[in-house]
Amino acid sequence: MRFVPNKSIEQQDIQSMHRIRSLLVSRRTAQTNQIRGLLLEYGVIIPKGIAYIRKTIRHIQPSISPSVV
Repeated sequence: MRFVPNKSIEQQDIQSMHRIRSLLVSRRTAQTNQIRGLLLEYGVIIPKGIAYIRKTIRHIQPSISPSVV
C-alpha cells in the first residue's frame, strides 16, 4: 500500500475552491449550450462564448412578451 502525506488545511481549502469553480464552469457551459440550442429552434443563432450569450439575451429580452415570462 502506498502512503501519502496529509494535506494541510490550506491545501484542502485550495483544492475545494478549485473543485467548486470547476463545477460552476461546467454547469454554466451546460446552461449556455441549452440556451443556444433552444434559441436556435427559433432561428436565433448565437456564436460560442458566454459574452455572446449575455449580449444576445440583453438584446432580445425586451422583445419577449409578458405572457411568455
